[in-house]
Amino acid sequence: MLSDLEVGQFWTFGFTVLRGCLSENEVDRLQEAHCRVIADAPVYNYFAENGTRMLSPFVQVDDAFADLIEHPGVMEAMRDIWGTECLYIAGSDMWANRDHTPWHTDGQPGRQNATLKTAIYLDEQSKGFGSLNLIPGSHHPEYSAALFRSCGYWDRGRPRLRLDPDAIPGALSVQTYPGDIVLWDNRLWHSAFKRKDGQPRRTMFIGYMPDPQDDLLALKDLRTTVETQITEGQPCVYSKEMMEKGSPRREKMAARLEELGVEKVREL
Repeated sequence: MLSDLEVGQFWTFGFTVLRGCLSENEVDRLQEAHCRVIADAPVYNYFAENGTRMLSPFVQVDDAFADLIEHPGVMEAMRDIWGTECLYIAGSDMWANRDHTPWHTDGQPGRQNATLKTAIYLDEQSKGFGSLNLIPGSHHPEYSAALFRSCGYWDRGRPRLRLDPDAIPGALSVQTYPGDIVLWDNRLWHSAFKRKDGQPRRTMFIGYMPDPQDDLLALKDLRTTVETQITEGQPCVYSKEMMEKGSPRREKMAARLEELGVEKVREL
């Protein structure tokens, strides 16, 4: 359970680290599954030609990954912050990343509605060794928009910052250990760079949005966001196998999406 101070820090700075959220057995299971699956994942050379591999979506590939969706520690932390359930929005990506990922924000700079991500790292991450870098507080729409207007540019339709990565005031490298999960508002401006030891960044990201309840604008944003994730490779939020093997929490989450009018929640 998060303290009032930790909840306040999330709202102020846009992230929190759930230390030791995963057990040693859970980490071992994820490392084994990641090693087995990532070897056959497509090469992703968006940033450079370094042999980065990425699989999206990935949660349906192995039960070890699917179990992360409604992990009790993550669900509890999100309820502490938002005072309501948060819903899986069918966005997930798994990496063995050998490239620099430049400073960027997900979506339009200055957007109002929040989406959340969990970041799960299978190795120790620190400055110089692949950590998630954040500009704390840059999830606030006015701050985000000001950063982009003053220092930003578009790169193939994606927002970037034209700043020296080592000279951004207040930028923070989030140190993590296997078992930690970073819960963060992905409106934050963020980056990650190559590890100095030449090893890939072994990471997994899963996306959520707070239950919109009676907020009609947030409801429309939720429906639109899920709709953008539905593709030929992911024809629904949850596959039949995921629902058959899921816990009651997964059924509850899927049923709530359907109640909110989200289409293609589960495979028929």
